[in-house]
Amino acid sequence: MERSLMTRDKYVERCKQRALDHLDRGDLKSAVTSFVGNMNARPDCELPHYLATLGASLLTADDALGWRALIEGLR
Repeated sequence: MERSLMTRDKYVERCKQRALDHLDRGDLKSAVTSFVGNMNARPDCELPHYLATLGASLLTADDALGWRALIEGLR
């Protein structure tokens, strides 16, 4: 049986939505873990180093709004 692969754009949107669902529940740590883990699971979606560094700073600062902006702004 042939398995269809999800396009990069659809995969990114799915990762973003999962992370935003965690943020909507007030769970920043799970949002970050979900987003980074899922994005880095596909070689064509790996987060650039500068975004990972920014994300770590936002997590350290407990900045959920900053994470929301980072997630929503990613293309």
